[in-house]
Amino acid sequence: MLRRWFALVLAATVAFVGAGFAVSAASSHPPVRPVHQRGPLVVVSMPALSWADVSPTRTPTLWTLALHGAVAAQTTKVLSSRSCANVSWLTLSAGTPTSFGRAEDNTGSEPSQPPKEPPHCSKPLVPHRHADGTAAFPKWDTWHQTARTRGAPVSIGRVATSLAAAGQCIAAAGGSAALGAADEQGVVAHYTPSVDHVDLGTCPVTFIGLTGPDDAYLGRLLRRLPSDATIVVSGMADESGPTTLHALVVAGPGVPHGVLTSLSTRQPGFVQTADLSALVVDRLGSAAPTLSAGRPPVVRPESSPTAPIREVSGLARALQVEYSFVPLFFGLFLGGAGLAVLAGLLWWWRRGVVTPRLRQWFAAVGAMSAATPVATFLAGLVPWWGSAHPRLALALTVLGTAAALGAIALFGPWRRWVGGPATFLIAVTLVVVAEDVVHGSRLQFISMMGLQPVYGGRYYGQGNVGYAVFATTALLLAALLAGRLIDAGHPRTAAVTVGLIGMAAVVIDGSPLWGADGGGPLAMIPAVAYLALNAAGLSLTWKRIAVIAGASVVVVGGFAVLDYLRPPRYRTHLGDFVASLRHTGKLGGLGRIFSENWTMLTANWLNMSVALLLLATMLVLLVPRVLGRPLQPLLDRVTLLGHGLAAVAVCWLLGFLANDSGTSIPPTGLLVVVPLLILLAACTHRPSAAERIARMQLGHDQNVTRLPVHRVS
Repeated sequence: MLRRWFALVLAATVAFVGAGFAVSAASSHPPVRPVHQRGPLVVVSMPALSWADVSPTRTPTLWTLALHGAVAAQTTKVLSSRSCANVSWLTLSAGTPTSFGRAEDNTGSEPSQPPKEPPHCSKPLVPHRHADGTAAFPKWDTWHQTARTRGAPVSIGRVATSLAAAGQCIAAAGGSAALGAADEQGVVAHYTPSVDHVDLGTCPVTFIGLTGPDDAYLGRLLRRLPSDATIVVSGMADESGPTTLHALVVAGPGVPHGVLTSLSTRQPGFVQTADLSALVVDRLGSAAPTLSAGRPPVVRPESSPTAPIREVSGLARALQVEYSFVPLFFGLFLGGAGLAVLAGLLWWWRRGVVTPRLRQWFAAVGAMSAATPVATFLAGLVPWWGSAHPRLALALTVLGTAAALGAIALFGPWRRWVGGPATFLIAVTLVVVAEDVVHGSRLQFISMMGLQPVYGGRYYGQGNVGYAVFATTALLLAALLAGRLIDAGHPRTAAVTVGLIGMAAVVIDGSPLWGADGGGPLAMIPAVAYLALNAAGLSLTWKRIAVIAGASVVVVGGFAVLDYLRPPRYRTHLGDFVASLRHTGKLGGLGRIFSENWTMLTANWLNMSVALLLLATMLVLLVPRVLGRPLQPLLDRVTLLGHGLAAVAVCWLLGFLANDSGTSIPPTGLLVVVPLLILLAACTHRPSAAERIARMQLGHDQNVTRLPVHRVS
């Protein structure tokens, strides 16, 4: 048995690593190239400019720039409820999302929270001009103090101050551009309210703020630019409607043609406003400071003139469509699944007996519903956003993929085991999410159960929704496989199996190179340890609880320290936390987690119900013989399933407490667990692992050939 176990572990490891290399080979691209600013830099803001507005006929000048420069979809997320021009320019000045007053609840960082209609934008804030050509904002000190006293302090005006220290200045013209050009004292080196009379030779950097898309003005501006100038055209702001994605074009003699990306997003074709701040200070070379959020954009080269435009416009469309479609799709999905279960229960009530056809009905409903979460990830492999009806194409892709996976689960060779179909779906879900995180989270980036980068604050790694799917399936897979080993009489091997699966999941989730998740491992390690102890038949004592808690802190702290040892521009929030703790002694990140969780919980009654739902779930799973009697027959049939569900509940609770926006973890986890329990219950007529092993042993005993005995006289 031990040799077979080693062979299976080795085969699974080789298959996972081999699949990883195959994905890497299939998605390989030329290495990225930096943007070189050989001359002056001009940043032009055209509020509300999206890729849907860019075409050879409507915007011929911008289209020509895009054909020769580098392009991206730009997120303009700030700390206020709308990325108005004033706040967007202020964010550009700071190099990190900010606002004038207190940080407001943004347009929603989780799929379950559709964006609220934000208030109207205020008029452009114009500085007071001085006789020497400079200008200043009288209220700057108040804005600066407010930004510095937040949980994550922000220094507005840092970009202009950094350039001034190196002998360079920023000129501003029109709109709210002066906010971006102001230094930390609120002083603008050169300002003119007219965009038509801006002197492009006054400063090495010029910010121009328009009131909207204006291709004609861009054409006149290009005729005045020096031949060595670099120009940035950005949508940057939302003057009407909620925050959305906008067009970004960077062109110049030192800009390769292709798709823009940055270390702050790690996503080809996607950058944030703070990355433009990093682009401005990057002209200082080795003297450029590392900003708290922005990183200098780089270019993935492309040979086709139009391929980058098609890629980033498709990405922008995909992200907008999938986010807006989340409430409708999951409302219809949950309603349809609920009606299907209700129909089966009515059938059972009328017949009074569980027939084979009824079992097949519940198995089909459970299998397709359980396959839906991973189907929302796999849908990203199909360019549904190019359809004339993208919502319909997305829905059909997800449902078709779920139906196919459900059929494979029900009719594959594993169907003879009661836990076989569920184990197949759990394994597929876990492997898909793991491979995606290891390769940059591109599927999670555009999934309806993914990162939601338009409105959220995360663009790579493991998001809370993806974490709920990942951690839940990892614990359930460990429980089901360990249960089979326990039935075969190998509890120690079962405990080792739980440990191996849990360790792999923790490394993938917590590594700064992959999941870059701090709260996830803190929740997963205790759950894995609890499950491993029960698999080995050991009790949970206070001493062991203390050891598990200490190990969790050491592991997560180790990830953070390793991240901190990297150069600042490569760090994630894990390394930034260690840097803040070492240099300032502040634990602002922890306070932000609790404050954001409390804000989300108290935002509406639906979010407050998450805490009650989590409490009820934990009581049912941790005390199944008292409160979870309907589950008891299933728990008796499938060894270790009860402890696996209890470990999942522990993981949800700790994940809820350790993550900002942790309210999304329990509902998402239930979306995974409930269909799997329905599927397992529908398959209870099939033999359990213990029964299969007993039958195999019985068959072996009956087939033993008895040799004749010859007596010697």
